[in-house]
Amino acid sequence: MGAVWSPCVGPTLGAASLLAAQGRDLPLVAIVMLAFGVGAALPLLILGVLSREAMFRWRHRLESTSQGMRAGFGFLLVTIGILVLTGLDKSVETALVEASPQWLTDLTTRF
Repeated sequence: MGAVWSPCVGPTLGAASLLAAQGRDLPLVAIVMLAFGVGAALPLLILGVLSREAMFRWRHRLESTSQGMRAGFGFLLVTIGILVLTGLDKSVETALVEASPQWLTDLTTRF
């Protein structure tokens, strides 16, 4: 949602802020700011209500899945801890870097 939201918000918010900074036509500025606020809040409110309803519908499925995932993540954390303590994490990291494509290595080491 951020990839779509951010480009749209910038010009609108910039124009509303510019109107407010000029200090002229303050009632119009207040209306523009109110419209901007309602326009920004309404999609988020709708998304929140719909996602809440979906979560309630999927609650039992999510609970049963989460127990298995919790055990899996616990095992993963213990395994990673053992690898770090024994120093084998460096060997795993080296193998992963060698197996990854060059463009991915370049991308992750560029910054």
